[in-house]
Amino acid sequence: MKLTRSPKYANNTRSRARTAAAALSVAAAAAVAFGPGVPAALAATTSTPAITVAGDNSVIAVQTANDGLQFYWNKYGTNTWQGQQVAPSGTTFSSPSIAQDGNTVVIAAQGANNSLKFYWQQIGGKGWTAETVAGAGTTFSAPSLAVNGGGVNIVAEGRVNSLDFYWAMNGTSTWHPETVAGVLTTYSAPSVAANGGGANIVAEGPGNSLDFYWAMNGTSTWHPETVAPAGTTYSAPAVTGNDGSANVVALGPRNTLDFYWQTNGTAPWHPEEVKGSSVYSAPAITTYSGSSDGVRVVAQGPAGALTSYANTNGSGIWAIQTVRGPGTTGSAATVTENNGSENIAVFGVSGDVDFYWENSAGAYQEELAAPAETF
Repeated sequence: MKLTRSPKYANNTRSRARTAAAALSVAAAAAVAFGPGVPAALAATTSTPAITVAGDNSVIAVQTANDGLQFYWNKYGTNTWQGQQVAPSGTTFSSPSIAQDGNTVVIAAQGANNSLKFYWQQIGGKGWTAETVAGAGTTFSAPSLAVNGGGVNIVAEGRVNSLDFYWAMNGTSTWHPETVAGVLTTYSAPSVAANGGGANIVAEGPGNSLDFYWAMNGTSTWHPETVAPAGTTYSAPAVTGNDGSANVVALGPRNTLDFYWQTNGTAPWHPEEVKGSSVYSAPAITTYSGSSDGVRVVAQGPAGALTSYANTNGSGIWAIQTVRGPGTTGSAATVTENNGSENIAVFGVSGDVDFYWENSAGAYQEELAAPAETF
């Protein structure tokens, strides 16, 4: 990422329907979208809950069994979860992506007929406003959403394995499309993050490679880089900006968790295979601040376990912790940080929506966000 002072698209100073200020998305959607040659058994479902923090509360978005979109929220410090319908049955055909954008919650998901849908609601509100980002025949993966420069960025796999990017300023419903990479370049759901005054995107490339794209705010020029060559990447990757760097995770050969980092403004990517890892889904990543700054990664482990990986910036050391043991997890997971606590959302083996949070002693507490039969 080449640093610059220019905003991506100049802030809209008029009254805003969605928000008064932008906020960083802290969750990376971990949609399970695997390329050819995946090394071993994967998650039980291809859908993944999305999680973030809004108004200091944990919030989760879920594709329902009837292809609707449901929203759940929990008031911080309680274990009581409440639900709202965002969109009815027959509207949602991928895992969603969710973020807080100022005083609103925003969600993106693949819609009917391979369209791309966007939903927003004032924090504490009851009604959801729907927008069409891109029409039928445009979108062929779960999207990823990030808040960036006074607006929202969305990425998704486009027609014929291309990579598409959309942006809209807060206060408008006009979505601007850009082609990041042409046909036969993209073979997974992509992931997007705001970083260093621009947008970073990662996706699985041809031959199970790992590709990275960046553009500075205020430009439409996308710069491609190869993070890892063919034969290295077997899941949708996830990306986050972290203390002047880009951090990327993906499922590697032999079910390893592979981590890559690059200092903003430099070319080389630094690969790490997380020693002791055993990953069976696309991983998710979030930055973490507490006693030490770093990243947290979550993924499905062997036999349906759920595992968390923690790395303190600059240490090169990964701490591995089992969140829940075998036979508990039915999907990939997503992760965010809330007031110093790691928060995780995942489908259980019976299809319920499970929530885990880390207490001050480092132990994980489980809550049922929604039973399967309720959605």
